[in-house]
Amino acid sequence: MTDDTPLRRQLAELERRIAAQGCYLTELPAKESDPIRYELLNSKLVEAVTSAHEVARLVSASPMTRELGEVIFGLYTPEGDAVVLSRGLLIHVHTMSRMIKWMIRNGYEDSPGFAHGDYYFNNDPYIGGAHCPDQMIVTPITYEGRLVGWAGGLTHTPETGSSEPGGFVPFARSRFEEGLFLPCVKIAENDEIKRDLEIMVERSVRSPIYWLTDNRAKITGVRMIREQVGELIGEFGLEYFTRASREYIEDTYRAARSRVRTVLAPGRYREISWRGSVMPGEERLLHGPVEVTVRRDGHLEIDFTGMSPAGRHPFQGTLPTLEGLVMNVIIQHLFYDLKHNEGVLMATRLKVPEGSAGDPPSFIYPTALWGVTYSAGLAAGQALSRAYYARGYREEVHATSALSTGYTAGGTDHYGRPFGAHNFEFAAAGLFATGVADGLDTAGVEFNPEGEMGDAEIWEQIMPPVYLAREIHIDGGGFGRYRGGNGVFSLYMVSNSDDLEIGSFGSAPIFSAPGLMGGYPAGALYMWVGGRTNLRELIESGAALPAGEGENPERPAFVDAIGADWELYPGANRLARPVRDHDVFTAMSGDGGGFGDPIERDPAAVARDLANGVGTRWAAEHVYGVAVGEDGEVDEEATRGLRARIRRARLERALPADEYRARVRGELLEDRLPAPTGRMYRDVLRFSPEWRRHFLGFWGLPDDWEPQVAEAAGSASEPVRMSTRNTDPLEAGRV
Repeated sequence: MTDDTPLRRQLAELERRIAAQGCYLTELPAKESDPIRYELLNSKLVEAVTSAHEVARLVSASPMTRELGEVIFGLYTPEGDAVVLSRGLLIHVHTMSRMIKWMIRNGYEDSPGFAHGDYYFNNDPYIGGAHCPDQMIVTPITYEGRLVGWAGGLTHTPETGSSEPGGFVPFARSRFEEGLFLPCVKIAENDEIKRDLEIMVERSVRSPIYWLTDNRAKITGVRMIREQVGELIGEFGLEYFTRASREYIEDTYRAARSRVRTVLAPGRYREISWRGSVMPGEERLLHGPVEVTVRRDGHLEIDFTGMSPAGRHPFQGTLPTLEGLVMNVIIQHLFYDLKHNEGVLMATRLKVPEGSAGDPPSFIYPTALWGVTYSAGLAAGQALSRAYYARGYREEVHATSALSTGYTAGGTDHYGRPFGAHNFEFAAAGLFATGVADGLDTAGVEFNPEGEMGDAEIWEQIMPPVYLAREIHIDGGGFGRYRGGNGVFSLYMVSNSDDLEIGSFGSAPIFSAPGLMGGYPAGALYMWVGGRTNLRELIESGAALPAGEGENPERPAFVDAIGADWELYPGANRLARPVRDHDVFTAMSGDGGGFGDPIERDPAAVARDLANGVGTRWAAEHVYGVAVGEDGEVDEEATRGLRARIRRARLERALPADEYRARVRGELLEDRLPAPTGRMYRDVLRFSPEWRRHFLGFWGLPDDWEPQVAEAAGSASEPVRMSTRNTDPLEAGRV
């Protein structure tokens, strides 16, 4: 392999030119000379990647791709810059670009080479992607022997061969527990898949059919793009195609800066987010601060200084992940009607501390759940909301999206085959509230706005558990003048499998999606597991089976309806462990944050939520201050009294800002922080001198101050246990 290659020199020259001139191109002759022809080619290119997306969904056997749409395709320049993108997994709009540039910089042009009919596979998140299940394939596009671009496709695969089934490993300490990684491996030549690599997959993962059919789906899609691009070059000419492809990037860059100048108020906007590591005995919160600077020239500077350092846990992400999250947020909430390509990212300047949980120091650090990078990326979206609000664009203001969680399963399925997978119905989480409307229930997730929950019958085909209930999570979304969207809450029963493990992934047992401007956050994630149940007896006796959680999450209706040994997992992290037939468990998709003061909510909206079964009387009275009669009508006089009482109670416990600040300073000096919080601040203060100066200065603390954290006596990862088992099925609810 030579030290330098033409393509590497080409990439270096492009980056040097962009840095020198401050833009991708200085002129747009294709657009200016014939704007109709310019837009026509762009439309045809978008059509090519969109067609690839739709066809690929039907090729794969994976429910993630086929049912939920966890897929995206793109067209890239020879140097790897995105030109056009399909709909779908928007978080990965930049990760395939990262992969192409990594191969160029590492001499792949010389060896193994870029030839027509070659296909390269990658699922290494330090090269591109978020974690092992994110699997991408790119192929070079050549015309008359010249490399003119790349076609790429990415899917999320439900099984990776990880130490626990399904690829999401909430207790992984290193990359080597997360599954089979193939970093930029050539998996096909001359449009033929290499059989030896397929055998490796077949003998390395529990359910290879999903991985392998996803590969065929991606190869089908990128080949379609390759062929259609060749036809378009024949129609428009190679020189015009090359020029216009680059102009689209500069065009978006200019449009993005214009949008920023028009709709966002210049200034600095700070937000904070948290996730948590639940490694037994080492529980700690993870710090995800962000400062967004809206510059008058239309650039966004996004600074993650103060992020927790990387650690031996899977709740961190890679730099490609954080870049993708930022692009995902600004495309959806700021640049939604522009051409989606590399120009979007050019309008932003990221500062991510090296060695942090957003840019770990070594690829051995696990990233299966990339939690703090996700929350920090969403916090950047809330900062944009404040900049929108300052300009008066209230309809663009939004709280935070849901934190995802789901269950994993592995063993022998109901067809007698080895299997492993995770249920991805969390793609239909509750969306954030906005400054003018409630969040949508069971609607989507930030990383894939077009995600679906999938049909229950499809999940029952591929995984042994069956649904006892699938409902909208009652009171799940954050309370507010406009409430956050409620997610999905499902109750499952294990059926027809003598060899099955069930696990779950989530986060720390803290609130999940922050609210905005007085709105409440969504509640913490959790999971119930019931073993040694009396469900067989209930079914045989014809008794009514539980149909949901009911109005009391602390004591769900199914706990009283089913006799079982129960475990409650705050945070929803459960190591995959064996279960028996007729055992039950729950999963939830996550809920959105609320906006505005709850006691400013329209009482009619509170009554409507009660009537629709998505709110509770407790929340109506104690949070919203709304009195609703048994007839469903609002008692206006009683409502005024409730809200007046809530206001008085707030005033009684309120403190002036100076007094509050002094009280917190005293608590810090007395080391009264809970242990997980103390570990978080200790780690960040040691890791980031810049953030340390800011924190100590704000609270007026001595230069040598640091939390003194005692080691944990127990583990927050342990479940809460109780039993409702009784020999009489009808008496099951009595403890």
